[in-house]
Amino acid sequence: MHARQGKDPSFGRGSTPYNRKQGDPAQRPNPCVAPLDEGPYYAVKVVPGSFGTFAGLRTNQHAQVLDASLNPIAGLYAAGTDMASIMGGYYPAGGVNLGPAMAFGHIAGLHVAGQR
Repeated sequence: MHARQGKDPSFGRGSTPYNRKQGDPAQRPNPCVAPLDEGPYYAVKVVPGSFGTFAGLRTNQHAQVLDASLNPIAGLYAAGTDMASIMGGYYPAGGVNLGPAMAFGHIAGLHVAGQR
């Protein structure tokens, strides 16, 4: 009921101009709140942490995991700390895997969808 009215009484999403600026302008009346009417829906648990690695699975430009002969393993993708770091064995700072995780996660999604 609240989402249809564009309201979030529990957390106040979209209650300030700053919050509204970061929402979806096509969503009305509140760019930060919308009802969830149609599925299917998928979820993934995202947990922040302070660890990182520079070792991982070898991947190609589509984030596909490669076998020992450097051939893609059908249906297997890796991103973030699961893939070999683009830092080439160095770990310069905490969070170094976050950007590549987002970028290669997106790339993998596009590839799975046949859009890349």
